[in-house]
Amino acid sequence: MWMVSPAFSADPPQRTTDFGPAPPQSTDDIDPATGLARTTVVRPLTNVPPVPDARRLQPQQGSRPHIALILPTTSPTLGRLADAVRQGFVAAAEAAGREGPAVAVTAIENEGMALLDACRAAQAAGAMLVVGGLTRDGATALSRSDCPRQPVLALNDPQGVDLPANLYAVSLSIENEARQVALLAVAEGWHSAIVITSPSPLAKRVQEAFEREWTRAAGQVTGRLMFSGTAEDAPLVRDRIASVRAADMVFMALDAADARAVRPYVSGMLPLYATSLSVNPRAEAIVNVDLQGVRYVDMPWFVQPDHPAVMVYPQPRSPMSVEEERLYAFGIDAFRLATQMLRSDRKWPLDGVTGKITLEPGNFFARTPTPAEIDGGRVIPLRAP
Repeated sequence: MWMVSPAFSADPPQRTTDFGPAPPQSTDDIDPATGLARTTVVRPLTNVPPVPDARRLQPQQGSRPHIALILPTTSPTLGRLADAVRQGFVAAAEAAGREGPAVAVTAIENEGMALLDACRAAQAAGAMLVVGGLTRDGATALSRSDCPRQPVLALNDPQGVDLPANLYAVSLSIENEARQVALLAVAEGWHSAIVITSPSPLAKRVQEAFEREWTRAAGQVTGRLMFSGTAEDAPLVRDRIASVRAADMVFMALDAADARAVRPYVSGMLPLYATSLSVNPRAEAIVNVDLQGVRYVDMPWFVQPDHPAVMVYPQPRSPMSVEEERLYAFGIDAFRLATQMLRSDRKWPLDGVTGKITLEPGNFFARTPTPAEIDGGRVIPLRAP
C-alpha cells in the first residue's frame, strides 16, 4: 500500500475554479462556448496539492521487509544460467524456513537500465537489501547508480570503480581460483612453473591471473606452451616440456577436454596444477582417470558433498550441467550472505557451499575454495598441511 497525497484523501473536495461575484444575468448573457456568463471573472485556485508522481511514491512503514533478488531470467542468452542462481537462492530461503527473511524475485531481460529500474522499484517496495548484477557489466552498473543508497549485494566484480559504502560484491571468479592455486603450489614448495594454455579468452584470463600471483609469491615462469586443441598437438607437449630446464611443476590453463588430452603427456615426475576449468567433477571416473594427480581447487559442493554445511541444502530438482550447478550453489551462498549482511551480529567467515567466504577491505567477499586432487578418476579433498 502506498502513501497517498492529500489531493486523494477523504477530505471534502476542493473546487478547481473560483467564480467571483456577478450580478444576475439573463440567458442572453450566457456564453454557449463555456456555459459561463460573459461577465464572470475566473480566477485560478491556489494552494492545491499536486497530483503525485507514481515514480516517487514511497512505501508505508507497514510494507513487509524483504530481500529483493533481481536476475535476467528472461534473457535469451543468460536466462538459463540466471535461473540456476534463482533456484539455489530460493532453495536456501526454503531451508531457512520462517527464521529467514522473505524473498521477492524480479525477472528482467537485461542488466542495463532494466536492472537499475528494478532495483529502485524494489527499494521503493520495502526491500531491505537488493541482490543482483550477475554479469560484470551489471555489477558495474549497480556500483555507479543510486541503488547503493541502501544495501546491495552484487553477484560479480564491478570493474574500474571503488565500491560505494553500501555495495558489496561476491563472485565465482575463475581468476580467483587461479590465484588460489598459485598460492597452493608455493605453499607446497614449488617455485618454477611451466604454464600450458590455449587460445581461448577464458584460458588466457586464467593464465594471466595465475602468473601474476605466482610471480608475486616469489615463483617464476620458466616456460609457456600453447596447446591448439588438436589430437596431433597433444603428443608434442612431452617434447616441449622436456626442452624447458629447471621447471619443478606444471600449471594447466585449459578446459576439461583439453586438460584430459594433455595430461597423459606430462611427466608424472612433475606436480601438475589446474583450476576447476580443467575438471568436470560430475564426470565418470573412467573419464577423469586421465587427470590422475592433478591438483586444483573447487567448491565444497562438489569436493565435499558429505560436509554438514553442504548436506543441509537440497540438490537441484531437475538435471543441470556442471556450469548451472555451480551457479545453483552460488545462489545458495548468495542468500546466506544476504541474510548475514542484515544481521547486527555479523559473523565471518561464512562456511559456504562454494568455499569459505570472508569479508575483505573494500567490501569484497573473498571465496576460498577447497584444495582437491584427482585420484583414480575421482575428486578427493586434500588434507590440510
